Amino acid sequence: MAGGQDGGCEAAGSDPTPSPGAGRGGRVDTAGAARRGGGRAAPPPRGGRLWRRRTAMRLPGGTAPARFFLALCVWRLVPRREAAGTEEVVFGKVGGSILLLCRNVSKEATEVVWFQGDPRSFPPLFSSKVAFPPDVRFSLVDNSSLRITGLRVQDEGNYTCKEVLNKTDHEHRVQLLVANPPHSTPKCWAETSSSGLMLQLFCSWPGGYPHPTLHWREEGHDLENSSWVVSSMSSSDTHVETLNSSHLSHRKVFKCVGSHVVKQEEPACTVEIKIPSLESDPPKTCFVGDNVTLSCRVTESTPAARLTWLRGITQPEVEIQPGGRYLITQEGNVSQLTIRNCSQGTDGGCYVCKAQNPVGLRELFVCLTVKGAAFRNQDSGDVLVLVDSEDDDEGKGEEESMSSSTKHEAMALVNGHRVQAAHLNALTEGDDGEQHAGVSLQDAGGETRDT
Repeated sequence: MAGGQDGGCEAAGSDPTPSPGAGRGGRVDTAGAARRGGGRAAPPPRGGRLWRRRTAMRLPGGTAPARFFLALCVWRLVPRREAAGTEEVVFGKVGGSILLLCRNVSKEATEVVWFQGDPRSFPPLFSSKVAFPPDVRFSLVDNSSLRITGLRVQDEGNYTCKEVLNKTDHEHRVQLLVANPPHSTPKCWAETSSSGLMLQLFCSWPGGYPHPTLHWREEGHDLENSSWVVSSMSSSDTHVETLNSSHLSHRKVFKCVGSHVVKQEEPACTVEIKIPSLESDPPKTCFVGDNVTLSCRVTESTPAARLTWLRGITQPEVEIQPGGRYLITQEGNVSQLTIRNCSQGTDGGCYVCKAQNPVGLRELFVCLTVKGAAFRNQDSGDVLVLVDSEDDDEGKGEEESMSSSTKHEAMALVNGHRVQAAHLNALTEGDDGEQHAGVSLQDAGGETRDT
């Protein structure tokens, strides 16, 4: 059998006993027979026929000689090359050097040949005996191992070391991967799971080949071994840990450590989780029928918080849904609640801005005051008219000035009746271009409110 078959077994007639001196291809192995026969060499063949020993044999355990020698023949027929062949994977860095070991080299080897690819399909790459075209990047170490310097991406592939012996050949196969480490540092961040109840830690370290190995740690311990880890997932350059929120606390720090096959140092990044912090605008005032917008902003939160609006302490669990008179918008970390057509009976009071992430929640009251209609009542059609009033009786052509002002009389139509509503003193325009006015309200028979 090709490729390292060490011997054959034959039987003549009905005698199942093999010829102890039979070698490869029917040749007589006198040396082997001498070793097995206690130092006595077997005589040469007589008349072209093999000499056979017919001495009775006793095997331990009562095993029949025929069965024993059949098993021995099967073992000797197994090719040694397949039994001794090994596989390994090594990594080299672009521009660096690598040593491919030809393992288990026998001292009796007459030649060591290296191939890039299948030895039956590609010519030799380097040999310990034959001189090939010189390539300064390739050299033999200890007359067996192959050193490659100035590694290129094209050098990646399978290499085979073939050890040439007197009787058989031994092969050792090595897969070379030319790697590139990531040039940046790992990036890590925290997010909230889709359910809103769990924390997800993301760690990404792109740009390397093969993909790096990433581990999340907390207080020096790998999270993979923690009981509060719900799931772990790795995809190419990113590793994600999903954690139960029951063990989370404000300002707890998680660390992601990256490693690569051709990078000695282990760069890392950290994430510090935080409970949300809130702030809002001062209390707002809205007139009946107008629109008003309440604002609430998150000043600190890791991961990002979900912002919602509640009606207040009277209905603390009722979340305001956008639609109808309510409009809710969010841009970045700012949420705005717009109330259309303010109603004094239903919209006044305090609203709750709620920010929540897996670490915890914060709530902030935003209060709104709703006032009645202004002096002008649009529903009744009341009209305010300003009329100039001159004192013709006592002035006799002489105009009186009161602190450089002009006296006006305010007339109003209230419920269709003309009444004197007020006297308005309009000051003259000052040097700074501003006008100042004062209003003295009189009883006009209508209801008014301070604005």
